[in-house]
Amino acid sequence: MSLDRNADDRLTVEIFIQPGFSELELSSVIAVLRAANEILSRDRFSWQVTSDSPGFVNSRSELIARADPTIGDQFLRDCLFVVAGTGAPREGWMRRLRAMQKLQRRVVLLSEASREYVKASNLEDGSATAHWRDAALLREVGNGPALSDHLAQEKGSIVTCAGEGYTVEAVIGVLADVLEAWECAEIASLLVVENVRGFAHPQPRGMSDNTNLFEKRLQKVVQLMEHNIEVPLRLADLASQVGLSPRHLERLFTVYLNTTPARFYKKIRLKKAHTLVTGTHISLIEIALASGFLTAPSFSQAYKAEYGETPTQIRRKRMGA
Repeated sequence: MSLDRNADDRLTVEIFIQPGFSELELSSVIAVLRAANEILSRDRFSWQVTSDSPGFVNSRSELIARADPTIGDQFLRDCLFVVAGTGAPREGWMRRLRAMQKLQRRVVLLSEASREYVKASNLEDGSATAHWRDAALLREVGNGPALSDHLAQEKGSIVTCAGEGYTVEAVIGVLADVLEAWECAEIASLLVVENVRGFAHPQPRGMSDNTNLFEKRLQKVVQLMEHNIEVPLRLADLASQVGLSPRHLERLFTVYLNTTPARFYKKIRLKKAHTLVTGTHISLIEIALASGFLTAPSFSQAYKAEYGETPTQIRRKRMGA
């Protein structure tokens, strides 16, 4: 579903934000729209930041944006971007999404909003995507067993998107409906984006997918760690699968990552555990086992060492919030 064009060829955009929004996503949307106007030498795109918590809205990093109020499903624009906040209610932007759907106008849901949309819609046909971290969580709890692994997924007028660092490319992809290819290329060049990946490009699966940041053998070992969390592999097994001795593998970790394989592996497992602790209601003993810890006490101790509080304390705070 492409963007609608106004009679005068101008396009209006609403950027809906909530407390705890991603400042990266908000600034990326605005940066692309501003760059488009700059290369076109006219204000073809106009935008308004709105919220169901209008006024000064804090991002997840405590940066502040000013947002105008929304009124139900009134005063809709040609395109709606949703930059939802962590833990914020979805009813406000879902109401506007449904109204936009009826008018067949484009709606782009970025990371947090994509996750909440999947949870609310119980999609089982692969017609939506979410940030890979959220997608794994949604599959774990049964909300999105058939989620797409694409960077963005379009169905009708709705685009679900990984968001975060992909937001610039996603916005360029949306504007491609109304701009020439050379204009999109010039926007990307102006923003120093070397390669605009299409919606169907697969998302990275973890840190090991960033091939330029690791020595090749380290990349393979990190990949093995990420794929074997529930039953961690022994150091000797990791080393043998990349053709190294355990001592040589330890040396590589020290030189390139300034840590040991065991500590790095534990950090990966605790990161998975933290996602489950903060994003699901799965019992802590199940999370411990899913993260490669044999007992709840050993898990709790390691978790507190990494995050400063026990999983139980984190859960209680979130319930209070």
